[in-house]
Amino acid sequence: MKTTDDLARELGFPLDELEQVAAMGNTMYFFQRSRKGTKVRVFRCPKGRLLRIQQAIRKRLLDQLPLPTTVHGWQRGHSPRTYAAQHTGQCVILNVDIKNFFPSVRSGRVCAFWESMGYGATAARLLTRLTTCDNQLPQGAPTSPALGKQMLRNLDRRLGFAAKDGLNYGSYGDEFSISGRRRVKKYKNLVCRIVRQEGYEVNPEKVKIMHCYERQEIAGIVVNKKLSLGRKEYRILRAIIHNCIVQGPESANRQGHPKFRAHLRGRVAYLQSISPRLGRHLLHELQKIQWAASTTRPTANPRGASQNPHLLPGSQNSDTARTWKLRPVLPDLACPRNCN
Repeated sequence: MKTTDDLARELGFPLDELEQVAAMGNTMYFFQRSRKGTKVRVFRCPKGRLLRIQQAIRKRLLDQLPLPTTVHGWQRGHSPRTYAAQHTGQCVILNVDIKNFFPSVRSGRVCAFWESMGYGATAARLLTRLTTCDNQLPQGAPTSPALGKQMLRNLDRRLGFAAKDGLNYGSYGDEFSISGRRRVKKYKNLVCRIVRQEGYEVNPEKVKIMHCYERQEIAGIVVNKKLSLGRKEYRILRAIIHNCIVQGPESANRQGHPKFRAHLRGRVAYLQSISPRLGRHLLHELQKIQWAASTTRPTANPRGASQNPHLLPGSQNSDTARTWKLRPVLPDLACPRNCN
């Protein structure tokens, strides 16, 4: 069993410093709040010496551990594209998400993991204090994604029955999907039961069964026939770039991004990684923006104008321009791909 002295040599830090930083607890973190809709997410970000120690733990201890090939999240060489590509053109996709994954990983589970890696009780407790905060994995720490992948290894192993049954399985962080023929939907209750047996809670709002005759979207990527970000996301991004060309970047920056140019470049680059042809087109349009000559200030929407901030006044793409009559899809319809 490895001792605390062995741990100090592996990390390259004096043992006294490791114990001192671990004893300081929450004072080595600064907290940030992020709101998305009605959900408030708290980020616990390490600082100073704790940040350097956690980076050493991730690089020298966690990154060296092997992972299954089905894991695509928080891993170099993998991305949402590699996760979604294997589910393209499938008849049925079952998508399940774990609710509040990082807060649900308690210190006891992390300590048991370090002990299983060959560390003694004292060294495992020291590593646990260095990588947890408030009895949970801190969302915002460099070690949390790597530890999260290790916490889900047993779950990935148990859900590997999908590959043995001729189905496609992959995980991206705390989200995983199974795709294949129509019998996939029969595994919904089994998959949710396995997640609960592993000590996690399924997010009922994000458990989805998607058929081929409806929109199939996982990790923000539409996978019905080919990989794409969807028409809405592309049209919004195209409208923002068009506004930048016509009215200037300052007028189009409705959300007040401090680095608006890098923000747009990043969104176009991500689109290009998913849909190369559309990405190249918007990249060409992005080069037409006159950044230095922009002096126009954002103006408030005139009364009666479209409430969508990404549409030009008088655009025919507003929500009220067209009225669509949707035909309900019955669950017992025959699959157009004959994959019963």
